[in-house]
Amino acid sequence: MIDERIYREMEEYGSQGWTVVDGLVAPDFFAALEAACRRVKARVRAGDIDVYTHWGNPGEPWCIRGLLAPDFGEPIFADYLLHEPFLARAHAYLGTELRLGWIDLRTNTHDEDFPGGWHRDLGLKDLDPQAELDLLRRPMGNLRWYLALVDDECLQIVPYSQHRPRTREEKRVLEEAQHEDLPGQCQVPLRAGQVLFWDGNTVHRGNMRKDTERLTLAASWQRHSEDDEPVAKIDDRFAWRLQGKVRAALPPALQGYYDRWRALQPD
Repeated sequence: MIDERIYREMEEYGSQGWTVVDGLVAPDFFAALEAACRRVKARVRAGDIDVYTHWGNPGEPWCIRGLLAPDFGEPIFADYLLHEPFLARAHAYLGTELRLGWIDLRTNTHDEDFPGGWHRDLGLKDLDPQAELDLLRRPMGNLRWYLALVDDECLQIVPYSQHRPRTREEKRVLEEAQHEDLPGQCQVPLRAGQVLFWDGNTVHRGNMRKDTERLTLAASWQRHSEDDEPVAKIDDRFAWRLQGKVRAALPPALQGYYDRWRALQPD
């Protein structure tokens, strides 16, 4: 049975496309996560380590992946994925059968603003409205969330857009002018310690400023089924996970979820 608090969160998420939740990470755990993320960012910026990083200009990371890799030596990130409030919500949204999703650190480049372009995570170029709607109506495959380690006002979403095909203006902007403003856009501000669960099927973008610190931990769980089709080619962002040392470094409680992910990847 779904907890009443989670049920209310799910209603808001299902309607507007996101919900913000307080109190999911206790102060001591929060402080340890923040310290780990600051160490990770400092090491990547210094060039000491790069498991898989998205860069602006050279030396300027904006998304740091590979947090579960033993190269970082930060087991707290595996503990974070297994944190009971997140598993409880993953079970409520997706069911009890899960596989490993992802976890990464979103941060600001220091040399210039880094505006993201409007998009849906489905892609959706050259689709007619009915085909787009068919994709949007597929069962939910993952639950994603952000934990703001400092105040974060980067994310903008067009509310309720996950329920419908793009408007003519949205289609034009997404395909030709990704940095223009959109009618109805809404900023989703987070205070340090708040958690945002949000739907990647919404029309959304993230705008980072060089002079405004961003330190946001992004993560997800994925729905799993024994009928899921193997992928033909591994996503380059996760190829590092194929190394044997990665599974060996995970806590036993996470290894089964990893194995389900690994079984769908090519040898």
